[in-house]
Amino acid sequence: MSLWAGRSLILLSVAHLVGMGAQNTASLDEWFGGGLWGLSRQEFVHPDGAAGAFWLVVASFAVPLLLLGALVTHLARRGVVVPQSIGWGLAAWCAAGAAILEPAPLLLGLVPAALLIRDARRAPAPAAAAAPRVRQRI
Repeated sequence: MSLWAGRSLILLSVAHLVGMGAQNTASLDEWFGGGLWGLSRQEFVHPDGAAGAFWLVVASFAVPLLLLGALVTHLARRGVVVPQSIGWGLAAWCAAGAAILEPAPLLLGLVPAALLIRDARRAPAPAAAAAPRVRQRI
């Protein structure tokens, strides 16, 4: 299940980056031309235009989610189960975001979150670590 959770995170992230990027191509010249350097506090706090597009695409949570998806996929291929806390954190973030902004695809993030939680719950408990050896002086 973790493998599918990772793949779905990658898919959602790439879809966000491509979809939002395609809708904001008019801002590319300003982004790469230094137009966002030295934004005033007002423009930074209330972004619009190229600054708003930047926060929606490049600086969005799509990039960290893409990296999380790649990590989860990598670990799943090696048989390593991601802790439940990752799934619960992802679920809480997606639910809170969806409660604040609808319609938004944030609810789709609940699918990989549920898969991660389910996989972590089904995983066998890790073996107890061996007690450290204590050196004794004779």
